[in-house]
Amino acid sequence: MDPTLVAVAAAVLAAIAAIIVDAAISHRSFAGSAAAAWDTTFRSAYAGRSLAILVTFGSAFTAFYLVALPAERFGALSFGALQFLTIGDACAAALIGYGAGATFALNATARRSKATQATLTFGGVVAALLPSSLCCTSVIPSLLAALGASAPAVLHLTGRFQGFFATYAPAFIGIAVFAVLISLWLATINLTGYCSTNPPLTEESP
Repeated sequence: MDPTLVAVAAAVLAAIAAIIVDAAISHRSFAGSAAAAWDTTFRSAYAGRSLAILVTFGSAFTAFYLVALPAERFGALSFGALQFLTIGDACAAALIGYGAGATFALNATARRSKATQATLTFGGVVAALLPSSLCCTSVIPSLLAALGASAPAVLHLTGRFQGFFATYAPAFIGIAVFAVLISLWLATINLTGYCSTNPPLTEESP
């Protein structure tokens, strides 16, 4: 069995479980939040720009990792690596690529709608590990998405630790997938205004 596929499946299940727990603790509706974020991002005045961000970043990241993930087995970062592409690699590339693209699209919409004030600080990064009530910034999910999107390339292309990363590559790829999915959920929370410091976008400000 493809170890990368197993790692990706485990990461997806873990992310879903974490999101469900967070939604239950915070008394949110997972389906409602996702639907509201989708409508605000892709069925509003921001739809054209949001779709462009999703397609541009998603396709670019996905295309890169379709080559980068199997590159170690091929021995070089080139299109020849595609002959070693596995189902797990393809799934990971798509989830990381389009997950990051969707996160950036949601955060761009949130910034344009003035739903958040984005500040890049060390404290903001730490807040990503805290309860979602502290994650009211679009930088946090974007940073997680970027880290998730860059992790596989770093792990596969770092020569000094190549042997170590080659051995545990599926686990690290799974972690990257998990990070991107969590970043997408944080972006959803941020956009739909469920953070206590931001009113829902569907409500008109007085």
